[in-house]
Amino acid sequence: MKVLRMIARPLIVAPFIIDGLSAVKDPDAHARQFQKVSPYLERLGVPPVITSDAKMASRALGAVTVLAGTSFALGKAPRTCAAILAATAVPIALVQNPVWTAKDHAQKERYRRGLERYGTALGGLILATVDREGEPSKTWQLANWREHQLALTQARNETWEAAKEALDA
Repeated sequence: MKVLRMIARPLIVAPFIIDGLSAVKDPDAHARQFQKVSPYLERLGVPPVITSDAKMASRALGAVTVLAGTSFALGKAPRTCAAILAATAVPIALVQNPVWTAKDHAQKERYRRGLERYGTALGGLILATVDREGEPSKTWQLANWREHQLALTQARNETWEAAKEALDA
């Protein structure tokens, strides 16, 4: 499985890294796309501070996705990085594929396919957030340790009682 993870992780995050690099290098295109949906975001209650500087927001989100994607691909804190990417995937997908703003059927179809692609990647990232690489959870390890300690204590007490009985007889 380790080889499979080594291959799958970069494949899952490659689109996020590429898009993030694009947002960092050339935030203008991303900012224009962001400005298209900002009126809708403001109606939903997103603070104007976020929508006022679209270039900076695009760059910041791009940097986050590049860093989290690279770390995930390299296997550094993969569950945390997958959670960060999953959290950023939803707003990115909605900004880049605003189906509700489509003017014709072809554009709506293109946006829908884009949302499907992001949804597929989001599914992989959600699975990665719970992947413990075959290791049990800390909760299970603690419960198992407690059970083991209880069994040792009981065995010790039984041995002690048996030894006392043998000496008394």
